[in-house]
Formats: sequence, structure tokens, C-alpha cells
Amino acid sequence: IGCGIGRAAVALTQYLSKQAKYEGFDVVEKGIIWCKKHITKDFPNFNFQYIPLNNDLYHFTDQKAEEFVFPYQSNSFDTIFLFSVFTHMQPLEVQNYFNEIQRVLKPNGKCLATFFLYDNQIEDKISNNNGTYSFAYDRGNYKLMNEKVPSANIAFNETYINEMIEVSHLKLKEKIYGTWANRANNDLFDFQDILVFEKE
Repeated sequence: IGCGIGRAAVALTQYLSKQAKYEGFDVVEKGIIWCKKHITKDFPNFNFQYIPLNNDLYHFTDQKAEEFVFPYQSNSFDTIFLFSVFTHMQPLEVQNYFNEIQRVLKPNGKCLATFFLYDNQIEDKISNNNGTYSFAYDRGNYKLMNEKVPSANIAFNETYINEMIEVSHLKLKEKIYGTWANRANNDLFDFQDILVFEKE
């Protein structure tokens, strides 16, 4: 989800067998065109789709992410991943994506996704406009970096995200903090926070 220019897909061409299948979609058409031209032509089991969803960071359309139905059958995927997608989505959009992820995952299938997460201990720290990644605009259970472009970067309260995961009948399996808020494990160097959840 949010496959971009195929950063992960390129690596997976060396991992997945010809019997396996990769599906990717993105709201930015240029990346999809590149992926079809440079990946699908050599690996026909890798498929990419352009989905022009409304997002104030990229473009305005009539298609809303909060109502979007993934173009896949239920119980289709072993694994789903999203890198820096939920960091640009509003709560209703995130909840719908959680619901759709749950629908298209196979039983016991897993999803890895990245977020900007905060709790009570770091809330004041990230709310102050004195750092590169500051979220000064409080919207209750989430905070915005840019009030004029809400989808530019969004941080979510951890408890709120956990509740959304549960509502979608997913189970949180792993949480790995990134370096953006100085909470990361010294052995890990991911910038955003990582959650791994599973279909119950």
C-alpha cells in the first residue's frame, strides 16, 4: 500500500518465486508508470495500480480514502506493508484502511506499517515548535505538523491507534520505536515507528 517507485518491490523481485504475486497501489501516478515500465516488464507477477484518491498533500479528487475499497478479494494476502502512508492520513482514512487490511489478509496474515506515534511522556516534547519533527497542532487523538496542509505529517496517540487496530479485529504483535522522537533502540535505525499486526 503506497508502493511509490517500487523501493520494496525491486528488492522482492529477488526474493519472491514466479508462483508468488506482488500487488501494489499508490495515489501518485508517476511512480506507478515507472514501476510498470521497469519492474512489471521483467516480472509479470508484479502488478501496480494507480488509485487517484483525494489527499491534500498530492491532489484533490472525488475519491475518498475513508470510503476506498481495496481492489482485491478477501483473504488474498500473506503480508501487507505500508511505509510512510499512515503518516499522511486522517483518522477516518486510517480506520478504513485497517478494516480493508483485515479483509484482504489471509487468516494469520501480517501487516507492517510505519507511524509517528506519541504517548503522554513525549507529547509536550513533540508539541513544541523547536525541532525538525514537531507536531504543534492538537486535534485530540492526533497532532498535525502543518495546519494548512493537514496530511503533510500526522502523529497519532498510541492508545488511539491501538483502539483502531482492535476495532478492525487485528491484533498488535510488535512495536518498534523509530529515531524521530529519540525513543529508538540503539540497535535499530528506522526513522518512523513500526507496528506489526496480525489478522485474528
